[in-house]
Amino acid sequence: MTQVNTSMNFLPEDYVEKRQAARSAVVFIGLLLAVVGGIVGAYLYSQWNMRGVFQERDRVNAAYEDASKKIAEAQELEKQKERMIQKADTITALMERVRRSILLGELTRMRPQGVNFVSLELKSREIIAAVKPNAELEKARRAQDGTPPDNRPPAMDVTLTLTGTAPSDADVAGYMSALQKSPLLTGVTLVFSEEYQKNKVDPVLRRFNVEMHLNPDADLRSGGSVVTASPKN
Repeated sequence: MTQVNTSMNFLPEDYVEKRQAARSAVVFIGLLLAVVGGIVGAYLYSQWNMRGVFQERDRVNAAYEDASKKIAEAQELEKQKERMIQKADTITALMERVRRSILLGELTRMRPQGVNFVSLELKSREIIAAVKPNAELEKARRAQDGTPPDNRPPAMDVTLTLTGTAPSDADVAGYMSALQKSPLLTGVTLVFSEEYQKNKVDPVLRRFNVEMHLNPDADLRSGGSVVTASPKN
């Protein structure tokens, strides 16, 4: 007796292969999505666990920025303090050592009879010294050793420009000679001397202009007398 084969497949082979390939693709995509989902889930879980660490990091960064700002403000205040001290020293050096009232009295005392002042101009200019190559290293060394910083006032060049009148050239020359001998002054120079007549009925005078510098070694703090300090190193 003949047995009938019931497992016969009447579908085309290419159709069967396509269905198997489609099933394989679906399985592969499913596995890929599962892997990607696992990775994303693990990343999100780790981020959630690290949330406290990130918050602490942000707090530390904020504290560091705040501290940096305070340090910068403190450094700026220290610089302002140094500038104020330097200005105070400069004012002290100029106002206490060279009072204008004493200076004017000295100029008046030396003038010959008949010489009159028209104007007196005083200008101060800081002498910019050459920067030392190791200035910053010296400053750091002083800070490390606890040595006070060098806050000496800057050297000042004080220029006086005097305009006046005199009866004659001889009086102008006499006044120039007296100014040049004064320990209070240095670099006395006659800028010009010319005839001057205010109006036709007044006598003809000599109008002169003198430029001079204040002696940086002069000290007027000893009761109004002129004392020459020792030369500076």
